[in-house]
Amino acid sequence: MPSPDHPQEPALAGGHDQILVCSFHTPDDYYAEAAERLRGSLSGLGIPHHIAEVAKAPGEEWIELCRKKIPFLHSVCEENPDKRIFWIDVDCDIDYLPRSVSDFSADIIGFQRGFNTPLRIGYGHSARFWEPCFWGINRTPAARGYIADAARASASMTIRATDDYFFEEAWRRNAERLSFQVIPSSMLGGRSAQEEAGERPFFFFGSSGNVASFKGLAAQHIRKGRPASVKPVASGGGVRSIALQTARQVHGALPTLLAAPLRRFSDRIGVTEFLSPSLPGKGGGLSPNSIYHLIHEARDGKADAVRQRIDEIAARRLPASTDLAVIAAANAFLEHAEQGQGPELRLHWWDKPYPGNYGDWLSPLILGEMTGRPVRFQRHDEAEAPPHLMAVGSIGRFAQTSSILVGTGISRSDASLAPDATYVSLRGPYSAQAVAAAGGPRVQRFGDPAVILPRLFPLDLPARGNGRLALVRHFSHRGIALRMPELLDEFSVLRSGRAAILSLIGKLAEYDAVLTSAMHVYITCQAYGIPVGLVTFEGYEDAVHGDQVKYRDYAAGVGLPERLPVAIGHDLRRRKLADLIEHDRIPATAMDEVEAALGDAVTLFDLAETGPRARRMAMS
Repeated sequence: MPSPDHPQEPALAGGHDQILVCSFHTPDDYYAEAAERLRGSLSGLGIPHHIAEVAKAPGEEWIELCRKKIPFLHSVCEENPDKRIFWIDVDCDIDYLPRSVSDFSADIIGFQRGFNTPLRIGYGHSARFWEPCFWGINRTPAARGYIADAARASASMTIRATDDYFFEEAWRRNAERLSFQVIPSSMLGGRSAQEEAGERPFFFFGSSGNVASFKGLAAQHIRKGRPASVKPVASGGGVRSIALQTARQVHGALPTLLAAPLRRFSDRIGVTEFLSPSLPGKGGGLSPNSIYHLIHEARDGKADAVRQRIDEIAARRLPASTDLAVIAAANAFLEHAEQGQGPELRLHWWDKPYPGNYGDWLSPLILGEMTGRPVRFQRHDEAEAPPHLMAVGSIGRFAQTSSILVGTGISRSDASLAPDATYVSLRGPYSAQAVAAAGGPRVQRFGDPAVILPRLFPLDLPARGNGRLALVRHFSHRGIALRMPELLDEFSVLRSGRAAILSLIGKLAEYDAVLTSAMHVYITCQAYGIPVGLVTFEGYEDAVHGDQVKYRDYAAGVGLPERLPVAIGHDLRRRKLADLIEHDRIPATAMDEVEAALGDAVTLFDLAETGPRARRMAMS
């Protein structure tokens, strides 16, 4: 019978006797434990395997141990001439073996280096072709000749290098006469929500940390072709120079003492936006210049220009998934600017990475729904910006004199806020302390605007859930290879349009409970009364920007217990997830206060629009 962790799959064809999966490990605790897990997985799937323990000589380093992979794999191939041989690094794992992989007919099968997609194939992107943590050697003469050449290279070359180097040397010698099959990068499991059609991922990558420890100590191939040049980023005023690229590298290396002043300087001159990634993954077909113009025309509400650009893109090619993300964001900007009646509200919210982060894009949704008016995006770095609102998000640091803040928060306790902005309310008392420390007013009205979602978009929650749990990660956690139990379904936090946001809320309401590392998904669940657990992931506790003050700030602002995310491991099958669930619910009085503050903020915005400063700006 299949276990819940390894559901039955139509994985193997042609009989188990046609393949053999091999690996080895040293006696070290990390690798020995990984070997036992891997043996258990393969045995549970009925896949023949040979996982051997190899001796580790005194003083022998990881580089030398990795080199042993080649003669080991060669010997397994020689001992099993009639089988397809698969190598898997011992700290990796599989949930099943797809038929397209187990029955491969090419000489070689594997992932591209870096688990790249076909759009980034070849030596212009990497110094090596293969990612040899999992790959297959067929029983063909060409395939066996290839692995024999790798073994000869390892035995004869005195260069200090890992197995990757010699596999690459043999590949370059034999590639002209080898057929090969690349495993789709989407088959790498656990990196993000799988919401598109296709085979579910099967391979899970492990990492002992040795790669980083020995980086630079082993010989490396040099990437062929001309090094990629750094292109300047187009800007509304001309060209932002190569200094923006340099700033990305320098910023992370600066001492903590200088980090806050650099953030303030970056915010004021408009560099922060360019230092922040527009896309959650690797780029598609759209150039940075095209992305810039499409987004900025959408922000400005230039609907005809945006739709013409989108039509031109569709006429030239099928857009890549990253292109579709940018297009979705552009359409969401237009949607908020075109819906409703009456004078438009100018609102600043953080719009990246595209298509948009659920929590940040709640801001225009809430303001537009509550007022019935169009909402137009306001840049945070516009000099002498007209009066504008700021609501949902940890964006208080972007406030300026003309900003009207309602329910806005901070992500770091050392955030510097404009003392002369208008503060109707803040997310919580910790944000208020930051305002007071900057010389601003003492704010005493609190509450994140997301808490009134049930009043704007009421839902009839089912009496009982569907017997399953939902997972929504913060976008900075998308790259973590998570192992999921069968009862857990994952949904992406990346969404911006009204329908996409409301679809996620409605979907989460169907579940028994929700696990999330995204704070506004957590707030949404507490607002609707959906049981929820706030988590982060071991080794990635600092991936979400800030010092965690925002979680305490939010809870204190609505009168709930102050909780921080619970760090959990990456194999969710090994954790009792029900123990992470809380049943806190936002009180109605807190919702009342937030609703009143939002109304007051809109009133102040309208007054500011007709005030002396606004008239002077209109005449200039």
